[in-house]
Amino acid sequence: MGHSILPPSSAHIWGKPDGCTGWVQMSQTYPDDEESQASREGTAAHDIGAQLITDAKTNRVQNHSASDWVGITASNGVLFTEEMFDSAKEYADDVITVMRKTGIFGGEHLRIEQRVEIPKVHEINWGTPDCSIYHAAGNALYLWDYKHGFEVVEAFENWQGIDYLAGLLDLHGIDGHTDQRTKVYLRIAQPRAFHREGTIREWVITASDLRAYFNTLNANAHEALSPNAKFRTGSHCKHCTGRQACPAALKAGLGMYEAVSKPVPVELSPDALGLQLSIVKRARKQLEYLESGFETQASALIKKGTMVPGWSVEQKIGRQKWDKPVEEVIALGDMLNLDLRKAPDAITPIQAKKLGIDDAVIMAYSTHPRTGLEIVPDNGNKAKQVFKK
Repeated sequence: MGHSILPPSSAHIWGKPDGCTGWVQMSQTYPDDEESQASREGTAAHDIGAQLITDAKTNRVQNHSASDWVGITASNGVLFTEEMFDSAKEYADDVITVMRKTGIFGGEHLRIEQRVEIPKVHEINWGTPDCSIYHAAGNALYLWDYKHGFEVVEAFENWQGIDYLAGLLDLHGIDGHTDQRTKVYLRIAQPRAFHREGTIREWVITASDLRAYFNTLNANAHEALSPNAKFRTGSHCKHCTGRQACPAALKAGLGMYEAVSKPVPVELSPDALGLQLSIVKRARKQLEYLESGFETQASALIKKGTMVPGWSVEQKIGRQKWDKPVEEVIALGDMLNLDLRKAPDAITPIQAKKLGIDDAVIMAYSTHPRTGLEIVPDNGNKAKQVFKK
């Protein structure tokens, strides 16, 4: 299906007040060609959540368990895990609770991962909300955004949700009169992230009060697609695929580096100390974003065979782990009169080595998984060693 050039999932970047409307241009110029493993796992978890809600929609008995899913391959090739099931079920249970409360189990008033057009914001703005329920009799519109990741997402003024709502209100015919008596319940389901408000968080607002937000999204969407797009730095730089070439990111990173490099008095007033600490912390984050962007770009060039002076890529090796069944590892220990048990599995290969098991035996039962490539400094010594050999 592809993605919108103005995706709701990034509305918190391009759509909010003082947002980075230049992000849209950067995301098109430097597309993210490699989907992260965390993103792939999130997609798999969404598959479970959508199926659980669909089963409730068709009035099937809700007796799913993790064993129905674990070990099965998702549509994107990722294996379902028990953690995915538990997370997705918590999200689905919340949706099902509202389905029972409203009595809505089907039709256009219940939408599960269906595309919605958002012309109120821009004619090319569209997205796929995880789930929504419109309870016309109760003047209520519910919207869920299921997040499988650990990075906390707030429900209050959630711009992705606001963008979706702009399309859903139109879809359900909620006009300038109906919106004044329609309550919107924007719910974030994030079972794996710690938050003081819990794993299911909610922002309740009257639909008519969203008009100002929609106007901001509309203005920023048009600015983003114009020659006047503005580049602004912030926490969003962390995930921006074009941060290594962004004029605002470069200026902010280098400018802050210069600011924190200047000598400061040993004795600082409380106000000056607070200011300097803020500058240092923001500078560190901004430089981390730039570092990550430059590493990504350098790594891509080196993989293609282009030399980047002073740098090379190396295979990352993960922690040594058993590649034999737990029962076989424990049996090995019993044979050697050593207890390798550690509930619910076995002790690690390193711990087994400390107990006196020979390296050769441990190597036969374990492996060092490869976890990808990383860019590392290269002063030319490695190449010299190769040629000397």
